Amino acid sequence: MTIKEKTIRILRWSEKYTKTDMIYLAKGGFWLSFTTLIVSLMTFIKMIVFGRFLPQDVYGTYSYIIAVSGILALFSLPGIETAVIKSIAQKRDGTFYLGLKTRLKWGLIGSGLSLLLSIWYFVNQNSILGTSFLIVAFFLPSIGAFNLFYSFWHAKKKFETYAKYEILASIFIAIVIIPVVFLTNNVVTIILLLFLSQFIIYGIITRKTIKSAKNKEEDKKAISFGKDLTVMSTISFLSEYIDKIIIWKFLGPVQVAIYSFAQMPIYRIYGLIPISSLALPKLGERNIREIKKEIMKKFKKLFLASFSLTLFLILIAPFFYKILLPNYIESIPYFQAFSLIIALSPFGLIGSAIISEGKRKDLYILNTITPLLKIILFFVLVPFYGIWGIITAILISRIAGGFLTLYFFNKI
Repeated sequence: MTIKEKTIRILRWSEKYTKTDMIYLAKGGFWLSFTTLIVSLMTFIKMIVFGRFLPQDVYGTYSYIIAVSGILALFSLPGIETAVIKSIAQKRDGTFYLGLKTRLKWGLIGSGLSLLLSIWYFVNQNSILGTSFLIVAFFLPSIGAFNLFYSFWHAKKKFETYAKYEILASIFIAIVIIPVVFLTNNVVTIILLLFLSQFIIYGIITRKTIKSAKNKEEDKKAISFGKDLTVMSTISFLSEYIDKIIIWKFLGPVQVAIYSFAQMPIYRIYGLIPISSLALPKLGERNIREIKKEIMKKFKKLFLASFSLTLFLILIAPFFYKILLPNYIESIPYFQAFSLIIALSPFGLIGSAIISEGKRKDLYILNTITPLLKIILFFVLVPFYGIWGIITAILISRIAGGFLTLYFFNKI
């Protein structure tokens, strides 16, 4: 018996106890974790380069532009990324191309708003932000649409192909951006090459993905559901980016940089835990009501593991910053507080079950109340507590959202 056969046999044996398709989990989990690891490594390298070679005010300005462009990307209907997964998994591949066209068309609205923002900054004699948002206006619709290739390969469970493309994109963008940061502190140049590199590599991958579609069968209901998901997540989407904008307005670009270097590592680590990415395609094949108890058992086990990881991150934070990011020692306590987000990551499994069941009303409530609470707390706490106000608001809203998710899951 070969090593591969022995491994498969052990995994099948373990299914008696895990109540999970362990072959799927091992294969999909490996590729997703490997991909996220490489992408995070590229992000980590870029973060070190940014942290060591860019002045804090320059990086703060860069973060502000990225945050605003992130909000404008809402008009590219990001909810379609999730909505098309079930349709493509059911072999209606034409839904991918339909989603691509829809996102491109709607993305023009965000492009127009970026153009208006550019004009406003030029009128107010801020050529750096004016030019930067002009660049955003040009590239935003296409980059927003091209990102849909991730959903196609997830739905197909072609995790190896997904890994190849995402790693290729990550390395290509890093190869373009890192030398630029070494050579210049010019925000406009960095923004231009960032968006240009994304446009080129995502465009190439999207073209190859279109050719991989097996049929032209479309599911227009998926696009409708994607629009609903986008509307549901509007406030949530805003809350993910508005923190840097609020800090920019109240505290200035340097504080944006300090905050970003506390938040960024945690969010990348959070991305290394592919709970939703693995769960959603698999849950889409099952009746959630029949496997609720299994899901809850997995949730509890995940919670124990994520809590242990949180404690580890809190302990190693001072060493990490002192060695690799000495310019951002001030970020250490913020990073440690942000680490609590990792402990809450298992709620992603429960949320995936609600999405899979297509519980639109519950999803509307989840994606409205929690982020709205966060935004309200931002404006209440930041004037008095600065960055600590932002972090407190994020943690309170995440905890509230977790319990609300659990409540709706129990109603299924």
